[in-house]
Amino acid sequence: MNTTRRGFSIRTFLAQGSADSVQLIDHSQWVGRGVVVPRAALDEHADRDELRGNGVFMLCGTSHETGCERIYIGQTSVLHDNLDRVKSKGFWTKLVAFSTDSARLSRTHADYIEAKLLQMARDARGAEMDNTKSRTIPDLAEPDRADADYFIDQISQVAPIIGVRAFEPTPDAAGAKTARLTGNGANANGYAAGGRFVVTEGSMATRSEGAGCPGHVLDLRTSLILRGVLAEEGKQLRFTQDFAFDHAAQAAQLVLADAGDESSWRTGSGSASAGEEQPQAAERSEGNGNGTPGVTVKPIRATKATADA
Repeated sequence: MNTTRRGFSIRTFLAQGSADSVQLIDHSQWVGRGVVVPRAALDEHADRDELRGNGVFMLCGTSHETGCERIYIGQTSVLHDNLDRVKSKGFWTKLVAFSTDSARLSRTHADYIEAKLLQMARDARGAEMDNTKSRTIPDLAEPDRADADYFIDQISQVAPIIGVRAFEPTPDAAGAKTARLTGNGANANGYAAGGRFVVTEGSMATRSEGAGCPGHVLDLRTSLILRGVLAEEGKQLRFTQDFAFDHAAQAAQLVLADAGDESSWRTGSGSASAGEEQPQAAERSEGNGNGTPGVTVKPIRATKATADA
């Protein structure tokens, strides 16, 4: 059976003729519809049909503490009725909503989609979560679950195109060449795939922050500690999962906590995994509150941000 994904087209309509205006998103193979509304335009467009009907919405912006991507995920049938709650959150700059006028998507479907998207975002740790509570995934009959899962699949395809990367899976390492970075207490493996650079689970980054490390990279380190992607082990920081960076230079700067670029990575043979070549951890614990067992997490920079459980 051929499981290769088929191509599809995305049509974006700029309602007011500007990239900063309301955007309507249409997927060629989907009954769903998407809309992007800048915060400043929400009152004016709160009664749009695309913000009615069962579905989910996302508040997207950046953390005031770290400057990294932050997201809130919710569901509602009429967003206009919840504007006060939406506006009470100060971090977001745009609202993204996905709904459908099809009667086949019920409120229970929307509850399921919201809970699954929350789970996906927390598992990927690609963005800081503003949600403080988890949602129980409702039990659906098999046909209803298939419909809801298909809706989620389409959201995950569209989301990166409109700048929402919280659900992106780590690019597959198949066929990628392993690159290695050592020095300044760091010992990391990675690979380039899917237009990004992945540092693999078990890689070790240096804890000490050099004067040459860009401020936004230091902020990203703090954010990854809060998300549980980086955990303290002795005098190093350990990657608790594979993590995709925008490019190899950014990954090198974060791992070294100093100036670095693509040339810091040396390509060699071997699988794209840190594996047994990594140094042994200096200390372990039985677990912590961020879902990463056996790793002690201690943020090393002062911040007002709080980790989302």
